[in-house]
Amino acid sequence: MKNIKISSILTLFLIFISCNEKVSNEKPKPDGIWKQIGYGNIIALNDTIISVYNISKQDCNLSFKEHILDFGRVKNYSKDTLIIQHGNDDWLFTRLGKLPNLCKTSNELNNNPKHNFQVFWDTFNEHYASFDIKGIDWNEVYKIYEPKVNDNTTDLELYTIFREMIALLNDGHVKMEVPEQIENEYINQIEEQEDKYSKLDEFNLNKEIAEFYVDSLRNYNAGMVRYGLINDNVGYVQINAMLMLADYDLQKDLDLRNFYGQYWEKAENRKDELQRQDEVDGINKILNSIIKDLPKAKSYILDLRFNGGGKDAVALDILNHFSDQEKLAYTKKARIEKGFANPQNFKIIPSKNHFSGKVYLLTSHLTASASEILVLASLANTNFKRIGSTTEGIFSSTLDKELPNGWEYELSNEVYQDLKGRNYENIGISADYQIEYSKDKDEFLDQLSNDLKGKKDSAIELAIQLEKEQSVKQPLPIKN
Repeated sequence: MKNIKISSILTLFLIFISCNEKVSNEKPKPDGIWKQIGYGNIIALNDTIISVYNISKQDCNLSFKEHILDFGRVKNYSKDTLIIQHGNDDWLFTRLGKLPNLCKTSNELNNNPKHNFQVFWDTFNEHYASFDIKGIDWNEVYKIYEPKVNDNTTDLELYTIFREMIALLNDGHVKMEVPEQIENEYINQIEEQEDKYSKLDEFNLNKEIAEFYVDSLRNYNAGMVRYGLINDNVGYVQINAMLMLADYDLQKDLDLRNFYGQYWEKAENRKDELQRQDEVDGINKILNSIIKDLPKAKSYILDLRFNGGGKDAVALDILNHFSDQEKLAYTKKARIEKGFANPQNFKIIPSKNHFSGKVYLLTSHLTASASEILVLASLANTNFKRIGSTTEGIFSSTLDKELPNGWEYELSNEVYQDLKGRNYENIGISADYQIEYSKDKDEFLDQLSNDLKGKKDSAIELAIQLEKEQSVKQPLPIKN
C-alpha cells in the first residue's frame, strides 16, 4: 500500500514537472501592447485584431481597429520584442506593460485648432527625415504659424495653414486629406492651373511611343505593362506603375477608365497585406511570361519614364528578373526623435526565370517613389545603364497619420541609401546618359510628343544605338 502511495506521488510529481516544462517552453503570445520603433505608433494586439494608436508628445488617438492583415503579418516575436512584416519592410516593436495614460484621456481637445496644430507640428518634428536636405528650420516654421492659430480658427483657415507648411517642404510624399467640403472651399479661394495632359492623355502618348517601335505590342492590365521586341532582338518593357499589376482575371480589352474601376473594386475587398502580395504575384507572373515569350531578346529596355510609383516590393521583384547574383541592393532607416533607427538591408535575389544581359533603364522626372527604388537598386548591378533625366527624388515610404480631428496626412520619415551611403532624397538619381527632359510634366510630355512627330524617341534611339555598339565590341565566338 505504501509503495502504491509513493508511486502515485511520484507520478503526480513527474506530471507536475512535465506541465511546468511545457509552460516554461511555451512561446509567449504576441498579444499585448507594443510600441513601434521609429514610426510613432503604439499597437494593441488581440489575436487577429489590431488597434493602432498615433502617439506624439501632446496626443494619443486611436487611428483604426482592424484585422492584423490590414497592417502587416506577425513575422517573429519574443517576450519583449515583436517584428511585423509590412510588404518587404520589417517593423520592430517593444512590449509595453500597458497603454500610456495619454491614450486613455478624454477627447475634449479633438476639435481644438491649437491642439491639432501642435500635434501636426510635433509629428513632423519627431519623424520627418529631410529637414536638413530641404534647408528647413522647423522651429522657425513654428514661430511663424503657431501665432496664427487660436481657439476660433476655422477649419478652412487651419487647413490653409497646414497647406502652406506642407508647401515649404516641396515633398511629393507629404499630403493631407480633409472632408470634401473643406477641400472645395480651399480650392475656391485659390487659382489652380490645370494640367495640359490628363492621365489618359499620358497613357495614350506612352502607348503611341511603344507602338511606334514595337511590332505586335502586347498589353497587360490596360497598359500598366506594355512589351514586345524592337528590331527582332531588343526586348522592350514599359512599366507605368508599381501597382495595379495583380491578375484579377478582368477582361483583356478594358480601357483605362473601366479597368481602374473594376480593378479597385476587387482590390479593396482584399486585406491590405494580401493585396500587396497580389501585386507582387502579378508582376512576377507577367515578367516570367515576358522573358519566356521573348527568347530572341539579347538586351532589354525597361521604360520607367511614366512610372509614378506604388509598392517597393514590386520594384525589387522587377529587378530580380534582370539580375543573376544575390547581393545587397540598398538600405533604409527610419527617423526617430534624436537620429535614426538601425537600418534595414534589402537584397537582390535573382528570380528563377531571369535575364542576365544588358538592360537600358529609361527615366524621367516623373520616375518617382517606388520606381525610383528600382533605379536605386539597379546601381548595384553592372548590367544596367540608365538613360534619361534625373528622377524626382521622393524615396521614403509614406508614414500615415491622423490628427485628433480626423484629418489624415502623410509624411516622409525614412532615408534610403545606396551601397556607398549616398542619399538621393530631394535630389534624384542622375542617368548615365543624360537627356534634358523638363521637370515640368506638361513640357516633358510635349517633348516626347514632338519627338514622336519627328519619328523618333531620343531615349529609345540612344538605347538601340548603345546596344549596336555593344554588339560590335563583343568578340566573335571561337569555332572548333
